[in-house]
Formats: sequence, structure tokens, C-alpha cells
Amino acid sequence: MIFRGVNEELLQLNEATLWSGGPVGENVNPNAYEFLAPARAALARGDYARASDLVKNMQGHFSQSYLPLGDLALQQSTGTGNSTDYRRELDLRSGVATTRFTVDGVRYRRELFASAPGEVIVMRLSANVPRKISFTAVTSSPLRAHASAIEGTLTLLGRAPSQVDPSYFNANGEPVVNDPDDTCRGMRFELSVKPLLKGGTVRISDTQIAVSNATEVILMISAATSFNGFDRCPYGAGKDEHQLNLAHLAKASQQNYAQLLEAHLTDFHHYFDRVLEAYTEGAADSNLEALYFQYGRYLLISSSRTPGAPANLQGLWNKDVRPAGAATTPPTSIWR
Repeated sequence: MIFRGVNEELLQLNEATLWSGGPVGENVNPNAYEFLAPARAALARGDYARASDLVKNMQGHFSQSYLPLGDLALQQSTGTGNSTDYRRELDLRSGVATTRFTVDGVRYRRELFASAPGEVIVMRLSANVPRKISFTAVTSSPLRAHASAIEGTLTLLGRAPSQVDPSYFNANGEPVVNDPDDTCRGMRFELSVKPLLKGGTVRISDTQIAVSNATEVILMISAATSFNGFDRCPYGAGKDEHQLNLAHLAKASQQNYAQLLEAHLTDFHHYFDRVLEAYTEGAADSNLEALYFQYGRYLLISSSRTPGAPANLQGLWNKDVRPAGAATTPPTSIWR
């Protein structure tokens, strides 16, 4: 998700497998069957209040919550003049978001897309005048996390909570619980941002990326978790999220921006262009209906590509530790 405006840009980032909690037993309520016959009997005699109380004893636990990964915030220096010609757009057919504006006669441009074949988010900052790209970038997360400069990247390393009660459940005690690092409840996660420059200089510290006087900057953004299946301990038997990130970035860094964009468009068009042929051939054009339909397909294509992790109620785009409705449908949880 992309927010803010001319001098500031905020990317709110998620990863499809980042959930609270850990594996649970196959039978979370082994005594549920004991309440079935009494509940049916209560229904038969019209005692619906009693039946409602009884069936509550047949329910399992709340599912765990899908969590936000974190933020990447950019503060860009664009001169002292007023901005003009400001425009933000999302091209549904290409899956590319673009921001354009002009300051002091310089035309700035930011382009961003999430590449399934590249396994990275790609952001390009450019201008029509050389050496006009200067900015700082910082990462943060509402979860337990800290940033560090690692192998040419600004990397955010974190750990998910062991328990997150749903937003509508007001239990006694803390709704968000963090276990010690050696338990199986609470997966690790990592977000890495790698800058690639044409001209200018870059300095990466444990707190930020600082770019000065570049002509063009490509930010490669990769994220991974230690999730290794619904029945595997994400701590002791989890995937190596750091090595996954390194592999994503190494693969993507072998291509230039044009190659990354071409691969992304080929992949995205494979899914997007296979319907609505009648519209393109001149049939009746219900514009609003088509746009709404295409927008829904864009969202589903963009949120359901991670193996082993379904599109959930927030559809990947989630900024809250206790997201609304996250536990209303237990089958959406990766922890069954």
C-alpha cells in the first residue's frame, strides 16, 4: 500500500505467511461431541438460548491473526519550490503504481510494482534532470523488530507475537502476547531493502538508507518469514528467512529495471489478459462494471500467489496487529 505525497512516500508492507502463533493440535476441542445431543434436544424443545450456550462448548480456539510486516518511509528532497502536475495512478492491467510531480522545473517520477517472478517489490525513483534524486529511507514495524545494515541492505529483523486475540474479543490480560525466542509460537521475519544507484552516493547505516544526488535509484524490497508449513515449528524447524531474502535479492539484482518490468508484465498479463475478449472486440462497454471486475482480479492475482498461504480476509493488505475480522473464519489461518 502506498501513501502520502511529494516529499514523503510511505510503503506499508506485508508478507502472506506472517501470522501470529504457531502449530496447534489436530483436535483442539476433543470433548465437542458431548454437547451435540444436548444442543439438538434444546433446539427440538424450542429452548434456543440454551442451545446457543451449549454449541459454544463445541467451538475451537480463535484462529491466529494475520499481521502487518512493517513500513518503508521515504523522505525525498525535491527543492524549495511548490509542486505542480501531481498525479498518482495504478494501472490495473500492468499492476504498476506511478507517482509524478514537478518541482522547480524538474519532473520527478516514482514507479512501483510487486514482481512474482522476481520475488521482490521494485521501486524506481527518477527525474528528467541528472543527479536530482536525494532521499532517506527508514524501516519500522509494529511488531518486535530492529533494523540493521547487512550486506548492502537495510534489513528489519523481527519476531511475530505468540498470541493475538481478535479485535472484537475483549479478554482479561494483554491481547498481544510475545513468548521467549526459543518457543514454537511466533515466527521470525525479515524485510530487506537494497538500493541500486546510477550516479550519486549512498550510505547505509543501522537506521537508514541515505541517497544523495543520484540520477536514478532502484529499491529492491524483499521479505521472508520462517513459516515452513502449518504443522512445523517456525522457530526450530522454520525456513531460513535470511537466506531466502539473500536469494531473492541476488536473483533480482542480476536484471536491470527494464528486464524486471518486462518479466513482471509478462507474468501479470498471463493472468489478466485472458478474459473480457468481447469488450476488446467492440461489444457493449459497461465501463464501471468492467473496472470493478478488473480491480477485483488485480487484487486476487496480487494476494494469492504464495504457496501454502491463502488469500485471507484482509487480502494481504493489512496494517494492524489485531486486524478487524481476522479470526472470524478459522480456515483462513495458516495455523489450522
